[in-house]
Amino acid sequence: MSDLKQHEMPSDELLVAFLDGELNGEERLRIDGLIKSDPAVAARYDFLARSEMPFFDAFEPLLENAPASDLEAILAGLPSSIVAEPQARNWNRRSFVAAAIALIFAGVAVDRTYLRIKDAHEESDGSEWRSVVAEYLTLYTADTLADVASDPTAQVAQLRSLGDKLGLDLPVSAIALPDIAFKRAQLLQYDGRPLGQIAYLDPAHGPLALCIVKSARGANAPQVEKRYGMNVVYWSDQTHGYVLVGHNPLDQLSALAEHLRTAIRA
Repeated sequence: MSDLKQHEMPSDELLVAFLDGELNGEERLRIDGLIKSDPAVAARYDFLARSEMPFFDAFEPLLENAPASDLEAILAGLPSSIVAEPQARNWNRRSFVAAAIALIFAGVAVDRTYLRIKDAHEESDGSEWRSVVAEYLTLYTADTLADVASDPTAQVAQLRSLGDKLGLDLPVSAIALPDIAFKRAQLLQYDGRPLGQIAYLDPAHGPLALCIVKSARGANAPQVEKRYGMNVVYWSDQTHGYVLVGHNPLDQLSALAEHLRTAIRA
């Protein structure tokens, strides 16, 4: 073995393989010797050892929802000097962590890869747009809607315009809620697509909104979650996704959502 190879800085993938006990024989002895004799290699090894914490586990749910081919395509677009292609394309802990660390130290933000996968995952389950509409409603107070005139003629026109954009029949009778004032319907946009917001003012709990987008995800029964301190009920039919969000107690919000779901579907 040449002196150059004996003393050169091992790759991150090789150090993580050593860390995971995946090296045998002469190569393991060589890396062990470098860690003990070379301060730079030792510091690098210590850093990777500390990265044992949540590195792979944090990405694992995303990897399950993102095909390995997508990750390979992202890394393949980077210069070969930045990311060495894993010998086995199975995206195990060793190859993923090594590539991620290499990206960080090359000045390429690994969070761009993370966010690309994360966005694809959230878009696939609809959570991203639910987060957007919930965050938007946090800007509302009771005063935001209190002075909006409840003009039946204007409301019918707003709903008709909104329905035309969404490809959905939205008569006032379909979106009316018992004892909660319907204030206005407006067209917003999310990710280049029309997003309808139907705003209400609950005298007890403040602003409440039903938001609608076109969706090809198919029918899904109502589910609940909490975002930005508000309760959220969401569901979908064959052509649209729906979110009802507000400060109402969850049982009340679920009952209101079921009321809307039944009325819109009728």
